[in-house]
Amino acid sequence: MKSLLLSFAPLLLMLPVGAQPAVTLTPSPTSLAFSYTIGSTLPASQAVSVRASSGTPAYSVTITGSNVQWLTTSPDTGNIPANLTVRVNPTSLAIGTYQATINFTATGIANPLRISVTLVIVNALPTLSVSAPTLAFNAPPARPAPQTFRLTTTGGPIPFTVVSGSAWMTVTPSTGVVLPGAPVTISAQADSTSLGVSATPYSGKITITATSVPAANKTQVVSVTFLVNSLQPTITSIWPASVLVNTPAATVTVRGTGFYTASVVMIGSQSLVTTVVSSTIVMATIPPVLLTTPGTLNFFVTNPPPGGSSPTVAFQVTSAPVVQVTTNSASGSSGAVSPGEIVTMFGQGIGPVAPFAMQDANNDGFVDSTVGGYTVTIDTFPAPILYLSQNQVTVQVPYEASQGAGINVQITNGTMVATGTLTIAPTAPGIFTLDGSGAGQAAAINFSAANQTYSLNGSTSPAKANDTITLYLTGEGDFATSIPVRTGFLIPSTLTPLPQMTPLPIVTIGGQPATVTFSGPVVGSLLGILQINATIPAGSTTGAAVPVSIAIGNLTTQTGVTLVVK
Repeated sequence: MKSLLLSFAPLLLMLPVGAQPAVTLTPSPTSLAFSYTIGSTLPASQAVSVRASSGTPAYSVTITGSNVQWLTTSPDTGNIPANLTVRVNPTSLAIGTYQATINFTATGIANPLRISVTLVIVNALPTLSVSAPTLAFNAPPARPAPQTFRLTTTGGPIPFTVVSGSAWMTVTPSTGVVLPGAPVTISAQADSTSLGVSATPYSGKITITATSVPAANKTQVVSVTFLVNSLQPTITSIWPASVLVNTPAATVTVRGTGFYTASVVMIGSQSLVTTVVSSTIVMATIPPVLLTTPGTLNFFVTNPPPGGSSPTVAFQVTSAPVVQVTTNSASGSSGAVSPGEIVTMFGQGIGPVAPFAMQDANNDGFVDSTVGGYTVTIDTFPAPILYLSQNQVTVQVPYEASQGAGINVQITNGTMVATGTLTIAPTAPGIFTLDGSGAGQAAAINFSAANQTYSLNGSTSPAKANDTITLYLTGEGDFATSIPVRTGFLIPSTLTPLPQMTPLPIVTIGGQPATVTFSGPVVGSLLGILQINATIPAGSTTGAAVPVSIAIGNLTTQTGVTLVVK
């Protein structure tokens, strides 16, 4: 045992007498983080405390890192325990993240304490700005010149939407992006068509809203005023231009300019019940009390000041019916008509209460020009009658009638005489449509080249390329001069060969020219109804509403007539 104690004696002598554990430093917190938005106030200072496990050693502080001028601490020297104030000054620094280290060195402590500091700098949120907070419009004119304002951003890009808060105002564009250095111009257009004249301006607003990205301000509002003054109205036409005496209340359509919601139709000093349809159309009701005596009523339209009143237009209260308008029976056009054309006349009381249809009472092969006691003459020549009713008469224009304007029309039944005028030109073609409106699906027959069958053109039986399509029209003019008496002539099956137009009409289907194989009368029908057979061109467009038109002479049939082509 003694020998063992002696062997450990050198080791025991090597231990220091009264050895103490090492001093340690403890920071609170162990790291710091600052954030700064450019243009805002500086970040608040932060505190760091440092404690020693024992004693009160002296300390000093240094800061290391790249470009650390933005970071300061105080006090930089002293004794532990220490309470430091840490400040950052990001002025003039660019956006980004910055790092620095506070090195805390204490006397007698070999390793310095390190506290990391992070500074994050972000750009300020962009601000949406408008160049004009208010806009002011004045009418007339009904659509004053557009006014503009600019959108700008103080920082980054700002997507936006623009909304007009008023039905009378439109803005363009309705959406976009404002970029730094690239302002966006917004155009505002006011329209007084739907507004009445007002002594005080209408008010509205345009709201611009930042979308998709954060912005310092979400919306901007532009206030808009619109002062609507009245114009002097004008009258270009009235329909009808006359009615029979002792007619119940009559509604008249007045066309012109400068009409507003406050416009009123007048006859003398009497205001009529007026409905404003648009800035160019008003409708007025004439009370029965004003229709008891034949004569002239002077219409005018009046607007509130400063507009005033229009010149007067004469309206006739007649003791006899008047043909108000004559139209092409196929197209509904009220322009000129041609010799041989089937036309429809409209007017109040121009025909019988009980309708009559076309007839050939003596079977002479010509349509009768006297039906139910009624006769119709055009330029003094009897017109074959196809249909008679109280307010509508359909006849054929005699081939013998003179061409020109102001050609007299007269409908007679005993002592009743209705008069009117029309204009006769060489041609006035119109295509018959399936519903009789003059627009939409043509009244057309397909002949299939593939299976040699006929069908009515439509959605369930479309025509195909190279099929033959048969179209029907009226207003082709006087072409069948080989027939000596043409007015009212019903084409017999024995007539051979059938006369054809020379030159042939020009048919266009789906924007492509079609080959015309026949253009002549229809067997069993009245001369003046023209049948055209044409081949669907291979290059035609296809669809449920392929446009078709026919040119005869220097005139083309009405627009809006279609075929179904597959």
